[in-house]
Amino acid sequence: MSHTYRVVVCGGTFRDLECERRILGAIGAEVVDANHLSREEVIEQVRDADAVMTDYFVVDAEVISRLERCQVICRYGIGVDKVDVEAATRAGIMVTRSPEYCVTELADHALALLLAVARRIVHYDADVRAGNWQWDSPGVRRISGATLGIVGLGRIGGLVAERAKPLGLRILAHDPLQSDDAVRARGAEPVSLEELLERSDFVSVHAPLMPQTRGLIGRAEIERMKPGAIIVNTARGPLIDQDALVEALAAGRLGGAGLDVLSPEPPAPDDPILSLPNVVITPHAGHFSEESLVQVQTEAAEEVLRALTGEPLLYAVNERELQRT
Repeated sequence: MSHTYRVVVCGGTFRDLECERRILGAIGAEVVDANHLSREEVIEQVRDADAVMTDYFVVDAEVISRLERCQVICRYGIGVDKVDVEAATRAGIMVTRSPEYCVTELADHALALLLAVARRIVHYDADVRAGNWQWDSPGVRRISGATLGIVGLGRIGGLVAERAKPLGLRILAHDPLQSDDAVRARGAEPVSLEELLERSDFVSVHAPLMPQTRGLIGRAEIERMKPGAIIVNTARGPLIDQDALVEALAAGRLGGAGLDVLSPEPPAPDDPILSLPNVVITPHAGHFSEESLVQVQTEAAEEVLRALTGEPLLYAVNERELQRT
């Protein structure tokens, strides 16, 4: 009797798993919805899974040690910080992701946050609703002619640069993984992180979260930023030292911040960042649109299908390491 593949989906907030069942049903795979279970219940569900698909559920070393026949762990999304990649590699399990699905959404969201802070859109809206028709709000900034520094010029950062140019922004970029020629090809001037922070009126962060990038924008880096500068983060909260950011914003050293990500998420009700009037916060929603939700489920399911049928993966993150073992 042929083996029926078991695919467990966990840690997601999807309306349904129609995409996964349609795509993986082509090989007779059983798709198990473990999205709203406790950690221990998920561990029981994935024990005999051939594939694990996760959004927010953390597949750590303990979970991986319980996997008896898993071939692939797929993260819905760009980053794989929810998966212990080293533990998966030691266990001989491929780790992959779906990095293409929300590139335009995140680029648009970063610029939307920048515009909302620089033009004080949320403040104006609240004023009008409160009966105050006052247009000369202090701190409103001109966009054209300003300098935007982009930290991380990958898919999303590169698209931010492309979209920002028609607004009249000068673009600086820092990305140690890109050559200077590649940065210039995206219409940006390659600079060190220190120079970017010192010269930029606006800074947008698009780096991946890894051990070496945690706290990338710390207290010393924030002190380097131009007085009145605005910072935008749509990548991961821990890239920025949030305590240092709050201090700089509260003291008026920085002009404002547009944040789609925080550390931790969600913030506690008494988190001081929630009381700052020069901050616009969205609930880690930059990736979302009606279209992107379908796309990420489709891309992830197709990647799992490739893994289970022995086809080359498009987005594996530990393929070279597995080949060495």
